[in-house]
Amino acid sequence: MEKSEKYPKILIVALGKINYSDAYNNGLFLRNLIGSDWPRENLAQIYSSGNNNDRGFFDEYYCLGPNDRILGKLFYKIKSGEYTNTNKNVSLEKDHTKLYNKIFNIAKQKIASILIDTGLYEIIFRPKLSKELMEWAIRYKPDIVLAQGYNLTFTWLPLMLKNKLNAKLAVLTTDDWPKYQYAGMHGEKKCLKWLIRPFIKRSSTALFKKADFTFAFGLPMAEEYQKRYGKKFIVLNHSDDPERFKKSIPHRELEKEITTIVAIGTFNKHRYPLILDLNNACERLNANGNNVRCIIYSSAIDSEGRKKIELAKFIGMHPDPGNDELPSRLKGADILLLIEGFDEEFVSAIELSISSKAHLFMFSQRPIIVYSSEGTGVAKYAKKLGWATVVLERNSFALEKAIIDVINNKEKSEKIIEVATNVATINHTHNSNRSAFRSTILENS
Repeated sequence: MEKSEKYPKILIVALGKINYSDAYNNGLFLRNLIGSDWPRENLAQIYSSGNNNDRGFFDEYYCLGPNDRILGKLFYKIKSGEYTNTNKNVSLEKDHTKLYNKIFNIAKQKIASILIDTGLYEIIFRPKLSKELMEWAIRYKPDIVLAQGYNLTFTWLPLMLKNKLNAKLAVLTTDDWPKYQYAGMHGEKKCLKWLIRPFIKRSSTALFKKADFTFAFGLPMAEEYQKRYGKKFIVLNHSDDPERFKKSIPHRELEKEITTIVAIGTFNKHRYPLILDLNNACERLNANGNNVRCIIYSSAIDSEGRKKIELAKFIGMHPDPGNDELPSRLKGADILLLIEGFDEEFVSAIELSISSKAHLFMFSQRPIIVYSSEGTGVAKYAKKLGWATVVLERNSFALEKAIIDVINNKEKSEKIIEVATNVATINHTHNSNRSAFRSTILENS
């Protein structure tokens, strides 16, 4: 088989650049999925943000610029904050000038915020296939355009490119953005939801309907999307190499006699209160003679939440150790706690999403507790396959009971570890996911 037949030319159309090395979930996921043996010259990407200026994972990149949007020069001025007051008729009187400029800058920031946060900018500054973009794409000549969607720009562009390049269209999305984008589910402005959401619904439906083949991220998404879009979805998952967990040496932050619970991730306004629930549970556990504390590793914590967590007696905060060091930190735990959320709107936004922490916890071979509403994708996944103890109500007493059960019921904990290891081996290794991805690509190229 010729190399070009074994490795078709793929053009990935995704918001954030897939760098050679970074810690972003999507970058890690796609690099692991594609693998190091896929020829770099057969991989290219169109992106608009996230360039860390390393050498890149692909040979070819195209970053969207002013020529690739209607009124693009104005858009990038607004986006970069370069759109400044040039009114020469402003009074030269110093105090008046300062006041005028202050008012002007506040108004400018408010307008830019409304444009970006509501998604209105995507309709006003729609993407277009510029001469430069088309010359680049035609020269590269992809066999497959792989779309990830996420917003209107990166939903429209793949459809436009499919029509112009005569390439197959594949869709691989990692969360349910067609449901939550510009709907206010992550705290963004809702004032233009009535205007923007119909665009999202129509464009996302068109993207999936016109795709030649489609991937879903996790079993909950595959099941829901097959109902929603009436198509078959190939299931892919977060993946890792189990050998790096086997080889890693446990690193403990606390003494061995302290039962250490480890939680990792970003703790936004929906998640940090659950850490405080854990502190309350630990306080009662210690009062009853159980020496239990929690360590959290995080790259981002809500500013208000950080202040409160700093005051929590039984919680220790540490920076994210990075992907390479993470296995040793997870193996240094006695219990792993996976926190998602309970707020109804937030849960609705992640009901089909599988946490990027779940498979890492499974490979670590430590008992896992999931503290989450039953509506989240990760709670459904854990409950269905049994790889964790699941606490489905927001209640620090219920969480305390689950912790005690894990500590005292060794047989049950060992069973959870066994199930988690089996689920990770079947669903979350690099090899199993690459095999599903590559066989589907080859069948359709």
